[in-house]
Amino acid sequence: MSLVLAVRQLQRRPAGFAGLAAALLLAVATVTALGSLLGAEHGVPAAERREIRGPGLGLIAGAFGEITVLVAFFVALNTLGFALRHQYRDLALLRTVAATPRQIRRLLRVQAGLTVLLVALPGALLGGAGARTFLAALQHRAMAAPHARVTGVVPAALVATAVTLLVATAAASLTARHVTAPTPAAALADSSGPDPRPGVLRLLAATAALAGGAALLRLAATRPPADVDQAAQATLLATLVLLTAVALAGPLLAPLAAAPLGRVLRTLLPGTGWQADANLRGYARRLASAVVPIALLTGLSATMATMTGTALRAAAGPPDGATSATDSWLRQAELGLLGSFGAIATLTTLVALTGERRREFALLRLLGATRAHVLRVLALEAALTAALGLLLGGLVTAATTAAFATAATGSPVPTVPIAACGWIAAAAGLLTVPTVLAAAATAMRRPPAALAGR
Repeated sequence: MSLVLAVRQLQRRPAGFAGLAAALLLAVATVTALGSLLGAEHGVPAAERREIRGPGLGLIAGAFGEITVLVAFFVALNTLGFALRHQYRDLALLRTVAATPRQIRRLLRVQAGLTVLLVALPGALLGGAGARTFLAALQHRAMAAPHARVTGVVPAALVATAVTLLVATAAASLTARHVTAPTPAAALADSSGPDPRPGVLRLLAATAALAGGAALLRLAATRPPADVDQAAQATLLATLVLLTAVALAGPLLAPLAAAPLGRVLRTLLPGTGWQADANLRGYARRLASAVVPIALLTGLSATMATMTGTALRAAAGPPDGATSATDSWLRQAELGLLGSFGAIATLTTLVALTGERRREFALLRLLGATRAHVLRVLALEAALTAALGLLLGGLVTAATTAAFATAATGSPVPTVPIAACGWIAAAAGLLTVPTVLAAAATAMRRPPAALAGR
């Protein structure tokens, strides 16, 4: 029965699962590529392997794979949350006709599993091509043996599918709590989702994540220069853990962070600025949902870029481990990978949140607001949302890169690449504002009277 219901929901609401499918496709492709690299040097003479620069294919694949699985889990949680919101009322109705929480969890796990299976083949093909391209780039930089070859794509793809399946089903089990925790009547009464106020368990989890991030930062900062590679990995893990804390505490943090920026907006633009600020601060859950993916994208990207700049400064002395320019290139490659996951999470979230406001836009237009006025307000909302994401991501970056700089250079002051960080900030704005405006323009295509009563 769960399989039949899952298939029907996927057929009825394909747009609701598009973001999840994109994230899982990238996860399968990435793990396939990294798994294929593990056996690429099989049969290569030991003398040839000793001549390469850098940590070697095994360590590169392991380091990339570790952070990829964690980020994939984070993004899967986010995209699954929106897939759930698209079918929240349907699931609430199932509960009122005696479906148990266990059955709902099973249904969501089956949906996630089917999505993984749908993207497994294209993900494997993409991962095989990516492995060959990445290996060629490593060989060009003398970081892989010249005779290394990618041959084990099929076994790697099977492992990648299994790993992604575990990640997706685990994320589905956690997401299912939003519809199984309330009583059936309460779940049905709120067709848009549960109460936006974070509960005690969520706040305790945020506190635990904050403490875990602080412990990882201490571990990173106290690494000796010879162990700076370990400091880099601890820093990246700390970034993810702290961003998880931001996500858990988002409904509390986002309105607080929005208050000073909103006052500036109200002063500069008393009309549309006031409305944009009120719209954001009045919906804590919606604001937090939009801000967290931007913080993820900018926090990871800025951390990686600053770590690379700091490593290059440290490489001015005798090259050692992650402080070499070679490993700085690896950090840039990792930045591109993590940025792709962050971009998927951001686009999916913004499109879903804006699409949910069709009725709100219709009511505004029936009350006299023009289409242009609504779009102007949304542009300001999107700009403020991007600024909040940059602020929260920047705070995480400041803490994590200070720890890495302490390990790499002995000083807590990192080398901040101004140009790269400027591009990251610009990318956040260019990704946020046009996406929101395009989704809103699509949502307002139909006459407002046809949507206002829905």
